[in-house]
Amino acid sequence: MDLTSAAKLWCGFVLLGLVVSIGCRRQDFDTDPANQLRFSADTLHFDTVFTTVGSITLPLTVYNDHDGSILIDRIHLEEGNLSEFRVNVNGQPMENLQFGTRDLVIAGRDSMYVFVEVTVDPNDNAGELPFLIAENLLFDVKGVEDTVKLLARGQNAIFHGTPGAYTFIPDGEVWDATLPHVMYGRLIVDEQSTLVILPGTKIFGHPGSGIWVNGGTLLAEGELDLPIVFEGDRLDDYYDDRPGQWGLSFEFTDSLEGNLVNYNAFRGGIWLDRARECRMDHVMLKESTVGVWVDSVATGAEYALRITNSQISFAESIGLLSQSGWIRGFNNLFSDCGQACGYFAFGGDIQMHLSTFANYSTLSNGVRQFPTLYLNDWYEDVFGNVQVRPFSEASELRNCIAWGNNVGLNEFSEVVLDLYTPSFYTSPLLTASAIHENQEGFPSFLVDGATTTDLAPPFSAPESGDFRLTGNATIWKGVSSSPPFDTFEVSSDLDGASRNPFEPTKGCYERQ
Repeated sequence: MDLTSAAKLWCGFVLLGLVVSIGCRRQDFDTDPANQLRFSADTLHFDTVFTTVGSITLPLTVYNDHDGSILIDRIHLEEGNLSEFRVNVNGQPMENLQFGTRDLVIAGRDSMYVFVEVTVDPNDNAGELPFLIAENLLFDVKGVEDTVKLLARGQNAIFHGTPGAYTFIPDGEVWDATLPHVMYGRLIVDEQSTLVILPGTKIFGHPGSGIWVNGGTLLAEGELDLPIVFEGDRLDDYYDDRPGQWGLSFEFTDSLEGNLVNYNAFRGGIWLDRARECRMDHVMLKESTVGVWVDSVATGAEYALRITNSQISFAESIGLLSQSGWIRGFNNLFSDCGQACGYFAFGGDIQMHLSTFANYSTLSNGVRQFPTLYLNDWYEDVFGNVQVRPFSEASELRNCIAWGNNVGLNEFSEVVLDLYTPSFYTSPLLTASAIHENQEGFPSFLVDGATTTDLAPPFSAPESGDFRLTGNATIWKGVSSSPPFDTFEVSSDLDGASRNPFEPTKGCYERQ
């Protein structure tokens, strides 16, 4: 078909409900100055956007509430080509921001969509303070200029890594709270290297990003009033507490029945891979794929992770995952994860006290397939042989709570002990705790007499994430966590409130 025939065919189409350009035939427009367009909003407001990082896309609907067609002479940005905003009109990007988009028609009783994004340029004068980007999106109609305000809060930041790449962190690098830190790709703390994160530091993870402590040491030690915060780098309300926004991702290619198959392996926001004596204190980590993943421990190290006074929440799958890890911890809250809050597999040396595992996640319509807390000491290798990795003699969860919103399901247990030979253990793994147990063949001798197995903890408001206990029933009193922890260390709870170190309240919060 030649161009002339194609043009004739195009002119023959009747375009119903779409914005069309003038052409092919004469069209009569509504010229009454009183009949103007209506907008779905007078202001598009973008939440804080890191410099050089693109925002989400916000929609604007433009309505013609009148019977006749209305001609829009021009849509353009006030700053023209200097603008930091980008505009798309009904699926067509505005290529020249100075010239704008011209001669658009909205049929009577119809509408069109305009989409706006922003990428904020760094502002050296703003320093660490957020700064405002403001501009007008202009619509010229019948000699009248309609205005929609565009507002964005920009934030300077320190950027680490490159999307999809491997970046090694130099030994002794320090991240402080001067500016937010944004992570891209896989940041590696290698053997003999240490990354130090200071109190009050805020770290934001881009999709696919995270910290891989490959034999090295991570020291993330915040304070009660200056916690260290890890979360996704999208700060708009839509993304608040939305799981799975960031976390290490590794791409692999393998063959399956003669075909090449690409797949991703995830290792969490922080992966401690045979790490050496990492410490996390007063850390808040949320919105990742897996929160913290601990694999084994460095040779000669006392532990791989010491985690205290910290919170891991809204992980897409698991909050704290261990495979033969050596972990010490107290005063921690692991909550609202898509699968398990605590997953301790292939044994290891686990000493977790005064911590709450509470899973009231609403992912998958609130029906989880995993328990809140899972302990396992065996696996089957690729040759079909069973490999047993028992927990150490010192392993114990003491003064802990493990409960969730699946307790009402038939044949579901919020705590599962998947142990190859339970009789191998000569002392309980769960002591002075409060758990939900409904597992067939549950090895009850691995739970001491001070542990309740069927009483719901009186959480203040579990559906909204408040797992403090109410009431004064003595059944929620635990026993001393000293030893193994110092009495002074366990004399306050996750909130910093005074705690009775000899008869503490079970879980991470002391009843006041």
